[in-house]
Amino acid sequence: GKDTQGLHLPASQVEKGKDLELEEQFEALRREHMETLQELQRVHEQEKLLLAESHHRSQAALQETIQGLNSQLKSFQERMKRVEESLLSTDYKKHIQEHGSPSPFWEQELESLHFVIEMKNEHIHGLDKKLLNLETVAERNLLLEEKVKTLQQENEDLQVRTQNHLVMARQLSEELLAARGALEKETQRREQVCHEKEELLYRVLNGGDTSPFPMAAGEVSLITT
Repeated sequence: GKDTQGLHLPASQVEKGKDLELEEQFEALRREHMETLQELQRVHEQEKLLLAESHHRSQAALQETIQGLNSQLKSFQERMKRVEESLLSTDYKKHIQEHGSPSPFWEQELESLHFVIEMKNEHIHGLDKKLLNLETVAERNLLLEEKVKTLQQENEDLQVRTQNHLVMARQLSEELLAARGALEKETQRREQVCHEKEELLYRVLNGGDTSPFPMAAGEVSLITT
């Protein structure tokens, strides 16, 4: 009918609606693509940093290994130089000059033996140094033990002195308490004697009256003066 025909939109509006929907979908896809690209870039940067750090560690370890090998090579070269300049080498060269060179086999054997002897000598020198260090440590330990014994003796002496001081302090405290007790008794005795004198004076002044002593101490002192 007429109502249903009135609800239909013109074709141009329908096309505009579709275009708008497609633009929104395209915009959403573009945003999603940008987010994915940014995430990939972040992961790539992180992996690049990790690889760079691992490369630096490997390079440092390799450099340390190279330095160690160079140090060993230098030490070996120094040993060889000492072997060549040693007394055995000089004697061996002198022997060759005087008696001629032995066969190549025995010459190589002698050189090997000569090198082993020099290495053993160097090892013995190293052991001698260690022994000297150990002897020095042992002497230091003996000195420390002596110091410990001295400190222990001083500590024991200090404990004895402290105990003696405590005994003397206890004796002085007891003597002080005894002196205080004697002083209190002497004070009480003097007060008793003074009171008896005042009573006797009162009786003498009152003709031997045995009535109670009514006057205050201040009045008696006035009479005595």
